[in-house]
Amino acid sequence: MELIGITLIQFEAAVATVSSKYDGNLAVHDDAKSTSSRSSRGRVVTLDSHGQGSRRSWSGRHGKWACWHAYRDVMLALFEVNPDATIRTSLATYKGRQGFLDTYPGTAYHNIGSMVAPAYMPELCDCGG
Repeated sequence: MELIGITLIQFEAAVATVSSKYDGNLAVHDDAKSTSSRSSRGRVVTLDSHGQGSRRSWSGRHGKWACWHAYRDVMLALFEVNPDATIRTSLATYKGRQGFLDTYPGTAYHNIGSMVAPAYMPELCDCGG
């Protein structure tokens, strides 16, 4: 995700804080980087693909992908740092905290499976979020 108005250090700190809610299983992927003095780019991953905050693929395979709920919690923490930040993901662009609150719930209804076997992000985790 692209984080405009959030530094890499702020991103790492937010993920570390939220990780405690997921048994310490969340981390920033190694490919995260600063893109300017006030912006960064990175992904949230899990350390254990069967642990809290991980999700499955639409086919049921476990991976070290952070679940929909973990991303939600990280983005809420980022908007605490800068309520006017812009966050771009593959599902949406969130302009500010209010834009996030208005838009994020709708991303639950994007089919990431197939037409034959539809799958939705909130259904692919076991975090109870």
